[in-house]
Amino acid sequence: MNEINKFIAGLNDNQKKLLVLAIVIVTAALLDRLLIGPTMSHLSTIEEEITKEEASIKQDLRFLGYKDRIVKETQEIDPYLTKNTSTDEEMIAAFLKKIEGLASQTKVNLIKVNPASGEQDADYWKYQADLECSGQLADVVSFMHLVNSDTELMKVDKFNFSGKKSDTDEIKATMTIEKIVVTDKPMPPKAPDTNATPATP
Repeated sequence: MNEINKFIAGLNDNQKKLLVLAIVIVTAALLDRLLIGPTMSHLSTIEEEITKEEASIKQDLRFLGYKDRIVKETQEIDPYLTKNTSTDEEMIAAFLKKIEGLASQTKVNLIKVNPASGEQDADYWKYQADLECSGQLADVVSFMHLVNSDTELMKVDKFNFSGKKSDTDEIKATMTIEKIVVTDKPMPPKAPDTNATPATP
């Protein structure tokens, strides 16, 4: 310690200033290496994490912004989804029962109804029925309107009218009605086609 004091005492004013400056620089370098550097590195890591979290929060907020629209669209689609799916035969039976109900509601007389087996698509099933009916022209048109506007996604695909008697409004009609089944549940297994020709062994 005495030697250090003697060394400092032997220095002139400029040398003492340079010594103090050197001590300050070395101390600052040590502080930067031991304290400031690691702290700044840690702060940089924290800032990166904060940036990532902000981006994630913004994305979540954007998804939340879609919530009301998704709920609204779901409510609009829900009436058209088939809630109860069982076997293919039962789906066809329900389809025919619906046609009979609409015909009875509009006072249309069903003469013949021939259903076809269901056709499976990636996202839906399609059922079809060819039918013959008769009734007053206005009633048959009302029947077709009910079919096309029903929430069970049915439509009259094609039709043909012919007059029964020239002095009345009663007509005979043939038409093909299709029904689309859309559901968020697994679709029923397809019924075997009874009209298919068995394979020859």
